Amino acid sequence: MLRSIYFLLGLLLLTAPTVAQTLVNPLIKTGGGMYAVPEAEPIADEAMTYKIVADLSRAADKPDSLNPGLDRLARLVNLHIAAGISKAKLDIVAVIHNVAGPVILSDEAYRKRFGMANPNTALINELAANGVKIYICGQTLYGRKLNKETRNPNIRVAKAALLVLTTLELKGYAPISL
Repeated sequence: MLRSIYFLLGLLLLTAPTVAQTLVNPLIKTGGGMYAVPEAEPIADEAMTYKIVADLSRAADKPDSLNPGLDRLARLVNLHIAAGISKAKLDIVAVIHNVAGPVILSDEAYRKRFGMANPNTALINELAANGVKIYICGQTLYGRKLNKETRNPNIRVAKAALLVLTTLELKGYAPISL
């Protein structure tokens, strides 16, 4: 009898945290899952406009995986929405460069390089549809020989990531590295 009680208590302890830790996606559904944290103190200011410039320079571990920087970008959006910041108060610009460059490829171009559709397409499209501006560094575009490839139409081209980052930081955008 006592052994059964200990077993049930152990089972309860093992399963309770997984039930309580369900990821939610308040706005961006294809990535950026976050945990609800009901005990968190309110910090976000609903009256502010959040000007953020995100630096994405890392690739996923495997070509069939979602880029972790894009996933964190989606989480950034979802966290602000969950904190009560309206979509209209989010001014987010992301710049992709370095080894992250291939995420910008169309499904067709990605398939030619990696043998599969781009796992980032849906998330890029959803981010763009929700107001996030996404740039590819022109230096990466040419340096990594992506300039002749078709790219996702939601990707804009900048002369350089360094120009986007420095210009927007000097204009008051908060820099974040994803």
